[in-house]
Amino acid sequence: MKVTVKFVGGAREIVGARELTVDIKTSATVLDILRMLTAKHGNRLGEYLFDPESNNPRQHLRFLLNGQSVSVSDVIAKDDSVILIFPPVGGG
Repeated sequence: MKVTVKFVGGAREIVGARELTVDIKTSATVLDILRMLTAKHGNRLGEYLFDPESNNPRQHLRFLLNGQSVSVSDVIAKDDSVILIFPPVGGG
């Protein structure tokens, strides 16, 4: 199964791409996929995505699965899903 992960802001700079395709053998939560990406792309991405004390995704980041805001540990990504990772947007 293939899942597309799209990056905005700092995550895009760290990964060096706007999007990546991730192959998963079975259904996986968004959190599982974030951990796979961290294993592949290293500590810098892990530090961006995860709080070092709790090891949970950073609260200021937002995650969309197929256009819907999700809790990363509860939602299962299926074949052809699209995950968007982005920081908060502010204006001024």
